[in-house]
Amino acid sequence: MGNKMICAVIGRNIDEIGNGRSETYYKNVYIKHTIAEKITELADGGVTDFICNAEYGFSFWFCEIGIPIRDIRKQHGLSTFRIHIVMPYEEQASQWSDDIHERFYDINEKADEVLILHRRFHKDCYRNSERFMIDNSDFLFTDDENYFAGQYAELHNKQIEVLERTR
Repeated sequence: MGNKMICAVIGRNIDEIGNGRSETYYKNVYIKHTIAEKITELADGGVTDFICNAEYGFSFWFCEIGIPIRDIRKQHGLSTFRIHIVMPYEEQASQWSDDIHERFYDINEKADEVLILHRRFHKDCYRNSERFMIDNSDFLFTDDENYFAGQYAELHNKQIEVLERTR
């Protein structure tokens, strides 16, 4: 078995993405399509583990798309990968709609590992989770390199892969 290659997946939440909350809005559909392509490219390139916080938006969509891709690759004997969720705090999804809340817990059930960093919300819990993920990865996949995670990864000499933006 080869060495591990770990990718932190950190991006903007649904409100920061700025395309509205509609997941069917064409720019959000494009983001999801590009995520699916990138997962396959990274897995084919040797990524063995993805670490994400599953915050509703980029990271959430990555997990939701990545889990079935992982399972299909496994069924067909292709190189596969593990998905690790690093929740910033225990009640991360408590304020989300029932639908999103249920999807979040479905992701958690199907992930290979779930780690909860803090019991309660505090002002630094999201940044702490991003630091943890980057410190424990080889590189970062993000939708915005100017976001805190991109700056932190650059400061720590981590390679950064950026999602291609819609036109």
